[in-house]
Amino acid sequence: MPYYVTDQHPDCSGWAVEKDDGELLGCHASKQDAIDQMVAVSIAEDLEPGGERQVELGVPTYIREAAAQGVEWHEEGLSGDGVVARTVREARAMAAGDVTEDKVVRVAAWAARHEVDLEADGARPGEDGFPTPGAVAHYLWGIPTGARYDDARAWFERKAAQVKAEEGRAVVTPVAPRSEGAEVEFRSVTAELRELGDGNTFVGYAARFNSPSQPLPFVERIAPGAFARTLKARRDVRLFINHDSGQVLASKRSGTLRLEEDEYGLRVEADLPDTQAARDLKELMRRGVVDSMSFGFTVPRGGDRWSEDGSERELREVVLHEVSVVTGFPAYEATSAAVRSLDALAARTGLAAEELAGTFDAIAAGDAVDPERVSALVELLQSALPEPAGAGAPPVGLLAKNAELLAKRPPAALVL
Repeated sequence: MPYYVTDQHPDCSGWAVEKDDGELLGCHASKQDAIDQMVAVSIAEDLEPGGERQVELGVPTYIREAAAQGVEWHEEGLSGDGVVARTVREARAMAAGDVTEDKVVRVAAWAARHEVDLEADGARPGEDGFPTPGAVAHYLWGIPTGARYDDARAWFERKAAQVKAEEGRAVVTPVAPRSEGAEVEFRSVTAELRELGDGNTFVGYAARFNSPSQPLPFVERIAPGAFARTLKARRDVRLFINHDSGQVLASKRSGTLRLEEDEYGLRVEADLPDTQAARDLKELMRRGVVDSMSFGFTVPRGGDRWSEDGSERELREVVLHEVSVVTGFPAYEATSAAVRSLDALAARTGLAAEELAGTFDAIAAGDAVDPERVSALVELLQSALPEPAGAGAPPVGLLAKNAELLAKRPPAALVL
């Protein structure tokens, strides 16, 4: 009997793992955690993972035809530079009548944001210059810009609402286990614990605006407003300990986690649960042993801006995945490989592993570091950098992916 993941199970407010007959096997905060369990139990029983159960959508003919037309125009070179490969792949699938729940929800949101693109001349059939790149993009997303425009918008909005409310289980979409090298980035800053009322309210900053990072090897700043769009989204964000989804402290959906941008950065306020993990954490923070936060994010297309020489990066928009209180080295994909490979890294620099770990700790604390150790690290990092792909291409390498390990600790969070 195969196992499936779904966010429509009546006994689970998050993502459920269920048997083919609907029996609940596990309930998770995130879709990826549910997928991981589904894959694990399927492998243990020598079964093929069932995938994701979804609502039957039934794509109208005029939407399928719009997607097919968008693909045709894209192949003719009329889509401009803003279209990504994923959009084209999904348009081909939509033209064949195959659309996922996730795509329906994204189309509804995308159409609302890009309605302004249709104000340009040539955006609608019959106008001179039709189709503009903006019109082609609409067709690729399944929205014809002519007489059926309103119908298409209404269909996607209606189905998006249905996806969130119904418990249909007709369509199954294959999913894969978590892949290596996920493009989630992490950054850390100093946190603060503030007692309010019963002493169980945590307050801190997961990000600071316009605060330059160390040049490792580029200087990065987060622009005010970078979190604005993601904070307005309906998606849940959770507060973890060390990025561990098994140690949840609070969530946006439950109202126990409150996130906002102020003049300083991304402010985090959470009502901590009466659990042993939360009690231990509060004591550690009061003693000053733990005082760091980290946030996981991805950068959407056009969400960052690089200097021409690739030495500076400005984050202008990010998609926030989670925030964490960090009690040691963060337990996430991007740095776990570097931590596990400390011995190999030490061998390449000629330093002992203990010396190397101490160097990282000293840099993070803002303390003086032995110049010879710094030189060894710099030489290794420079040797890991590839030749630039072209003017303005951001530099990449070990340190670019793991800057959080070496980031100099910023000043303590302001007392509010």
